[in-house]
Amino acid sequence: MDSIYIKKVLEGDTQSFQFLVGKYKEEGFSVAFSIVKNQYQAEEILQESFIKAFEKLDQFKGKSSFKTWFFRIIINESLQKTRKDLPESPLEYAEDKEQDVNSILENINLEEQRVIISEVFETLTPNESLALDLYHLKEYSIKEIEDVTDWKASKIKMLLSRGRKNFYGKLLSVFKIDKKSIL
Repeated sequence: MDSIYIKKVLEGDTQSFQFLVGKYKEEGFSVAFSIVKNQYQAEEILQESFIKAFEKLDQFKGKSSFKTWFFRIIINESLQKTRKDLPESPLEYAEDKEQDVNSILENINLEEQRVIISEVFETLTPNESLALDLYHLKEYSIKEIEDVTDWKASKIKMLLSRGRKNFYGKLLSVFKIDKKSIL
């Protein structure tokens, strides 16, 4: 379906690009937000990415899906914005406490869960939050993440592992679970 609209845009019907904007704006925003963790920056990045995609549409060769090509633009734009402000080093983590955190979350109402998880998610590095977002929230496969990010599978797996460890470690600190009792 995307190819029909891409062809129309390349033939001069610039209004056909609106179809692609409508189709990918929400998920594109989510990808940008998972990296920059700021609504206004994510909106700006999304807008810049659509402009860049429109201007370079003639360079889209169709080797991957338009979605993959476009999300790569969003990711590159987002990572450029975040290179200056990388978060501090990761917290320690104990795998056996993952269940403790999950059981605490189960006893909190859904809205409070969302707030806590969002706040903790914002403390992760941009690459970790992107990997976790694509894999766990958007349910991309490792191969799909490779296509979108241009990362190797080993890097994705490392980011997922480290991201989960940092995520749960930071949740532990939010819930003030004594780290000494973990170790």
